[in-house]
Amino acid sequence: MPCEIVWLPSASRDVFRLRNFIKSENPRSAQRAAKRIMEGVNLLQESPEAGVPVEDLVDYRDLILAFGAGEYVIRYRQEKLNRVVIVRVRHSKEEAY
Repeated sequence: MPCEIVWLPSASRDVFRLRNFIKSENPRSAQRAAKRIMEGVNLLQESPEAGVPVEDLVDYRDLILAFGAGEYVIRYRQEKLNRVVIVRVRHSKEEAY
């Protein structure tokens, strides 16, 4: 059974911010970036343990998605067997959360 995906407002704002940052220079790349992030989130529906555990944060994981010269990092937690909460999304060239 696929997991329910819940986006925290902070994660939604992150995707919006990342997409707008790229969009000003390259609208097609912005679309591809948003699509890549959504593909990662869709993966979590079927495989919630796909990410790597976050050191010093119990129950948190980072899903790392290659994109261009860097990666997108989706931080999430699995609250129940059938629910994943997307906490933050950032580019690897940004400072950590």
